Amino acid sequence: MLEKLGRFIDWVWAFPAKLLQWLQDAFDSVIDFIETLPQWIFYQLSEGIVSFFDAIPVPDFFHQAGNAMQSIPHEVLFFAHMFRLDFGVTTVLFAYLIRFVIRRLPIIG
Repeated sequence: MLEKLGRFIDWVWAFPAKLLQWLQDAFDSVIDFIETLPQWIFYQLSEGIVSFFDAIPVPDFFHQAGNAMQSIPHEVLFFAHMFRLDFGVTTVLFAYLIRFVIRRLPIIG
């Protein structure tokens, strides 16, 4: 009988500590939820945008663009390769893109 009373007193004595530990775990779970919520929202939005653009069909003229490159004479392709037009056109287009983005920034542009 005395042993049962001792276990009951130990249980009653440990109950506030267990209750506080449970409240601390619940608070930590809420904080984790609040911290990961913006990341989850951003992930869901980006996945939605990607799936939206994946659903857009490719126009027919894109499939025909490969045939247009075959009609360029070999002499033109030789000089285009010698002048590195593939690198130059990419660089110029990227520079225009960067200029467009910088002009949209309110502090810089």
